[in-house]
Amino acid sequence: MAFRILHGSFKRYFMTASKTWISLGTIASPATGTLFSKILTQHNHKYILWYNGEQLFKPGDRIKVIYNRLFINDEPCDINILQIDKYSHTLWRVMHKMSSCPGHREPESETCDAPTKCIFKKCPYGKVRVRAN
Repeated sequence: MAFRILHGSFKRYFMTASKTWISLGTIASPATGTLFSKILTQHNHKYILWYNGEQLFKPGDRIKVIYNRLFINDEPCDINILQIDKYSHTLWRVMHKMSSCPGHREPESETCDAPTKCIFKKCPYGKVRVRAN
């Protein structure tokens, strides 16, 4: 599996060499189907990775980018990278507050009763939807 980069300016960044990142947490946006992961690079820089896909990066997951391949904990992963921004605590806090997804707020619960529409085909947190979309 190869991952796809939807924004052309990132292609040069990803294709130059292998990179290893650590996930520090992920926020899901049910309204857009986008996942936002806070990542830490091998140079101790933090970024927010915006992507679409079925794979939720959990805290501590090792993300390896090797040319045009992406691996999560040494397993191939297929995602669409939309954007990468330098990490901002303010931006992360706003994204967290704006997300209507209960997945990151109620990790122990096995069900999702969010009142908003969710366009994820499968819950990235593994929850079972109890309300109709």
